[in-house]
Formats: sequence, structure tokens, C-alpha cells
Amino acid sequence: MNRRAFIAQAGSATAAALLAGEGLARAAPKGPTVAVVRDKTGKAIQDHQVDAAIVQRLVDRAVMIVTGKDDVAKAWASCVGPKDKVAIKINGLFPRASTHPEVVCAVVNGLQKAGVELRNITVYDRNDFYNTIPRFPAWDEGSGPRLDFRISSFEGKVNAGPLGTQLGKAATEADALINLSIMKTHWLTGVTGALKNHLGTIPNPRDFHKDGGRHIADVNALEPIRANTRICICDALYGLYHGGPPYSPRFRWDLQSILASADPVALDATVAEIVKAKRLQEGLSPYHAAIVHIERAAELGLGVADPKAINRVEAETG
Repeated sequence: MNRRAFIAQAGSATAAALLAGEGLARAAPKGPTVAVVRDKTGKAIQDHQVDAAIVQRLVDRAVMIVTGKDDVAKAWASCVGPKDKVAIKINGLFPRASTHPEVVCAVVNGLQKAGVELRNITVYDRNDFYNTIPRFPAWDEGSGPRLDFRISSFEGKVNAGPLGTQLGKAATEADALINLSIMKTHWLTGVTGALKNHLGTIPNPRDFHKDGGRHIADVNALEPIRANTRICICDALYGLYHGGPPYSPRFRWDLQSILASADPVALDATVAEIVKAKRLQEGLSPYHAAIVHIERAAELGLGVADPKAINRVEAETG
């Protein structure tokens, strides 16, 4: 199933979510679905200790809402095929401001339930500058997915808008892409989300921070990112509402949540709205900086940026 067809299917997920959802709070009436699933016990993360079992339930529930399936295996099977080579793009640049390994493991577990073999899964990021990406010890012994945190091989040059770049083979050789971002601000681009996460798929991310990060959207318009992205998941166990992208305990707030959508633009627009609400609550300006790449992505037809047109489904689990 290509991405456009999958988003169309995901837009009809609300009715199934209403039937399957314990503690469902609200469902918007139209548009691409964004699931916002919160741990009602408040124990998904405490300090920096993550409860893997709770996180698994959060991820499972979010994927089921997005796909409109009442079974985890069926939900993931609607995203990927058992023979697919799957690449999982994490965010791993800063200490304690990277995708939690428990979220990655929850996704890998879901893919396995859909019949994907571990040897066909790659977890990647462009460069582990600060040696902070979790090593997943059990996987390092060869019993799990391939880990590629030092991408050294890129495809031939392509243009992303007016800028030249290359795409890492971890992404270009995959049949399906899973985007695992985190919820935090960025002092140049306003927020870091699914769209910006793919600056870790190219060798020259600094070039794409120029012009307010406008052409981050153009990276996401490149094939195979555009065609092969199956689902985007945002790690919101805690977020950074100011001072990002590095971690700052002063600006951390624990959301105890996982967000998911088949539409990266809708996901990022929802992240931006949540961050905005928190910043206003704290007496700050709505955004760290102007967010132009989300609107640009909508202009390129990559998804929906208007919050009023997004089917935001909120649920609780524990």
C-alpha cells in the first residue's frame, strides 16, 4: 500500500477507534488522524526510568487508532508487509533528548507481530555525535535489527528544493520507513518533529536550517521518503517546551504520551499546537521561532497542516 492510500485509509479510523478505545476523550470529525495516547497512571516515565510495558501499550494503542484496527498485529500489517525491508529513523543527537529505546523496541515488537523478520529491520540515524544513542545491548549481540548510527553510504546527488543533498542508503534501500521523532522545540525552526527528523537521513543538515528551515519540507518530498513513509510516531514521554533541541531539565514537561499519524505534516502540526499551549501556559511566546517548514510541507502536498482539518483522537491507557 502506498503512502497516499494509507493516509486515506487512516482518515477513516475514528469509528474503529471509538469502538476499541477505552477512555477515549474526543475525536475530531474529519481529516487525517493523529492519535494522542496518554498513560493515565503517570508512570510511563519517572525521572529517566521508563516502564517498557506501559510504553508498549501506548505505542500499540496509537498505531491501532491510526490504522483503525482493533488488533496490534493487524494494525502493523496494514502498514508493512512481512517481506518488507523496514528502516526506522530515530532522533538520537542529544543526551536525554533522543528517542527512548523503549519506544523503538515497542515498534520493533509490533513489526514482528506483522511478520517482519528482525534481519530486515534497520534502526538508523545519520551520526551519533555525542555517543548518546542507546546501544540496545541485547541487539548488539546480533539477535535483533541492524543498527546504523554512523551512516557512511549515501546515494547520488538530488535536489531538495533549491538545495543539493544525498539520501542515506538506510532509507533508500528500505521498502517501508517508520519515523520516530521526539517532542521538543528548536531555536531555529520552532519545533522538531517528523519532518525535521529526516535531516538525519542526509549528510548536510546545516544547509537546511537556513531560511528558517523552510526546505526541510523539500527533503521529505524526495523519493523514497514521500512514497515509503508508513507511519510517524512521536515520543512524547516528556517534551522540551523551550531551549531545544538540547535537553534542559528546566524546560522538561512530562506528557506521558505517544503520538502517531500516517501524515507527517498533521503530526507535526499537532506537536506544534501542543508545544504552543504549554509555552503560553508558561508565559512564553507561542513558538521558539517561526515554523515555516510545516506550511511548506502542506504546500508540497505532503499532508495537512491546518489543525481544524486534523482528526485528533485522544485516548488514555495504563
